[in-house]
Amino acid sequence: MVTFKEPEIRVQDVMSITPIIIKKGETVRRAASLMKDTDVGCLIVLDDEGKLEGIITEMDIVFDTVAEGLDPDEVKVEDIMSSNVKTISGHKMVKDAAEFMAEEDIRHLPVVRDDQLIGIITENDIIELSPRLIEITREYAHIKYSNGIEGYDDRPELEITGYCESCKVYSERLRLVDAQLLCRDCTQRYES
Repeated sequence: MVTFKEPEIRVQDVMSITPIIIKKGETVRRAASLMKDTDVGCLIVLDDEGKLEGIITEMDIVFDTVAEGLDPDEVKVEDIMSSNVKTISGHKMVKDAAEFMAEEDIRHLPVVRDDQLIGIITENDIIELSPRLIEITREYAHIKYSNGIEGYDDRPELEITGYCESCKVYSERLRLVDAQLLCRDCTQRYES
């Protein structure tokens, strides 16, 4: 019997070494424009010494500014950025990064060495490298949230990223419905 083994690839071998940086005093409009112009889903905020201070994602902009009806010309990056940023060492394996991202429910993971930013790895980087890793993290999340966790049935808001088990389409908003991870369309069809 032949078994498939994921390659042992380090984060530093696939990370982007040029994450896009923004200052915390910039406006959210500037952040959104920079994301659009550089085709990225997050920006890194560094302090004056070059240490990681925060991260702002497109979801931060949508949920914390636009959906709240705030003026993106008035709101500053520091007002909505995440400052308790999760990071990973470049020496870790990509599989470890994928599992950690699934655990923390994040799509962008700054890579550091000695508290200095050296790059960023994203869910898209992992998908390009090995779609199977996303399948592994999806299964990990499925097991984590379905095996005897008290209050699990009260978590209908849980959404993760991966491939719909019904239509096989990639989605950033899969929901667990009767032990299957389904996209919004399949969830609606299932529930009707």
